[in-house]
Amino acid sequence: MKLYKSLLFGLLMCGFAACDTTDLERDINSLKDRVEDYEAQVQKLNDDMNIIRVLLDGNKTITSYSFDGTNYTLTLSNGETLTLTQGVVGANYPSITIDEESGNWIIAGVDSGKKAEAKDGEDAPYTPQFKIENENWWVSYDGGVTWTDLGVKATGTASGTSPISSVTPATDGNSITITLSDGTPYTIPVVKDLVCEITEPELADGEVWYIGTGGATLKVRVNIQSGDIIRPIVPADWEAEVPDYSSLSGEQTLEVKVTPPSGASKCVVTMEVNRGANTVTDEIVARTEIANYWDEYQAGMDIVVGDPNGVHMVINKKDVSLTVKHITSSSSADDKNIGADGIYFVDSDVTDVSHTRFGLKNLIIIGTDVDTQSKLAIKSNGATHQYFNLGKDGGIGLALKNIEMDFSTYTQTYVVNAGSEESNLDYVVFDQCKATFPNTGNKAFNVINLSGKANIHIKNIVFYGNRFSFLPSTGNINLVNITSPAAGTKYSGYESFTCSNNVLYASQSAQGISGFSLLQANLDETKLDAIYSLSVNNNTIVNLYSKNAMMRMRAVNIVSKANLMWNDYDNADSRSWLFLTKRSDAAVELEQLELTGNTVYDQTANKKNWIVIHENGYRPGNYTDYTLNYLDVNPFDGGTFDITNGVFKVSAAYEGVGASLD
Repeated sequence: MKLYKSLLFGLLMCGFAACDTTDLERDINSLKDRVEDYEAQVQKLNDDMNIIRVLLDGNKTITSYSFDGTNYTLTLSNGETLTLTQGVVGANYPSITIDEESGNWIIAGVDSGKKAEAKDGEDAPYTPQFKIENENWWVSYDGGVTWTDLGVKATGTASGTSPISSVTPATDGNSITITLSDGTPYTIPVVKDLVCEITEPELADGEVWYIGTGGATLKVRVNIQSGDIIRPIVPADWEAEVPDYSSLSGEQTLEVKVTPPSGASKCVVTMEVNRGANTVTDEIVARTEIANYWDEYQAGMDIVVGDPNGVHMVINKKDVSLTVKHITSSSSADDKNIGADGIYFVDSDVTDVSHTRFGLKNLIIIGTDVDTQSKLAIKSNGATHQYFNLGKDGGIGLALKNIEMDFSTYTQTYVVNAGSEESNLDYVVFDQCKATFPNTGNKAFNVINLSGKANIHIKNIVFYGNRFSFLPSTGNINLVNITSPAAGTKYSGYESFTCSNNVLYASQSAQGISGFSLLQANLDETKLDAIYSLSVNNNTIVNLYSKNAMMRMRAVNIVSKANLMWNDYDNADSRSWLFLTKRSDAAVELEQLELTGNTVYDQTANKKNWIVIHENGYRPGNYTDYTLNYLDVNPFDGGTFDITNGVFKVSAAYEGVGASLD
């Protein structure tokens, strides 16, 4: 293990110091050449970072390798393959080091706050990933979910190189020498046939293995030779048992029973194979199945609020900046009234929990019982409308997770409203919430109302895993409404809009809403900076049409896939999916447009009125390539269709289309 540790820090101190990002300049003569150069740079840097990750682990060996004339492919003891590119690739790279005191990654001279190596039982961290966008290097510390612009240009003339310049295998095949850009060689031994690979469960980078109280089995691939010692490593309150392998030899797959403690817990399960002086391991992160978010929080676990595979925030005990309260059935009436910023955990058996309207900046409310939403009473008498008022100065914002709210008798026209003073908020999130919204007659209603507010900037707006019921109404109903502010002002700060895995429905058959939308940014394009990322996927939408388009906005990257629209309510108005605001500002281009798998089962006379990209807005040159999938068969036949309770499950033939809440 010492070999790998010394190699790592030699690599970091010697190799990365040679990458001077300020002295490099490259002449890019054409777009094609620039794109090819960028792709090569990104591939090289990320490949080198993967090698660094292995060195940080210090617990893998190389079992075999191959060379195709340009790239070396290394196979590790856990079955993973890595690529190393021979020679120099690219020009400007961001500086990458590890701080000696904190152990954090220092990227482009900035402390990332992210540990480079797991210590003291902490989870193994993500390895930084890099990409080039708008000619700048960007970094991600969470597996590519979110990205940060480093402000380092990728263009220039090559006067430096990437960290690893060459790879040379020994003639006897028992070692590989990695040469850094400064010419310093390091040799890694190759140990053939020493294998330790966890094959089941199969987890993506960053995913966690959830285990029930009865335990679960993992499978590990090994190559057994006489004298090998195979053992699991888990904390004292966990149990892991390897079957008797004394009579086995060669390639084998062993089943290891892992049993967690009764309470909320999380650990790294490590499988180890020892052969003489060499030891290899593979590991996964395991945790008990989530039953109660308060218990999870108390045990030091991360609670994800938002889309776990997309935009989300993480709540845990490491953040002590906010007051944390647990509201139970024995809490006082004062404690049941949420009137200040903080993190509130609400038990599902508590009644009369409410909130007082105030200029919130950091308000997070979480229902504790995973299987049952906690109720938040909504007051709506006269001037005491208890909507969520976004406050000044900025902060985390607003997040509601696993909460049930009844707005059926509510007389206000919005649930979340922008204040009058400038504020920059990171999030407004509805996650796994249940809500019933009112019949507003011919009045408009907005779940999030930012109409005419140029001073409120929300970085990420997220709707994930919700079940929203809308009473039939003739007014326009919007999840989010952003209309143009006063002349001379301009919206900015809206980086992402996410609406995924939601059930949105009118609660009575053959009745519905014709003026519904997910995002209504009905704007003059000169008054809005484009939303950078829009992601609308796997929603089930029942008896809700949109004559003004389900999404009307200006965005740079648009992904909208596998949504399901079901209707037995008819209306002669158009059924528009996407209205792209026209682009008079040439500086803002549409970079990505993915519209696939969006499916319609419309039983009405006007079922062909659906429009994918509305003709009155901007249409890309290939707009006719984007179509809807019209069904002649009800996708809920053989599944579940309960319009009263909003429970919709497609049959097996349509699995993967629409939401999956049940």
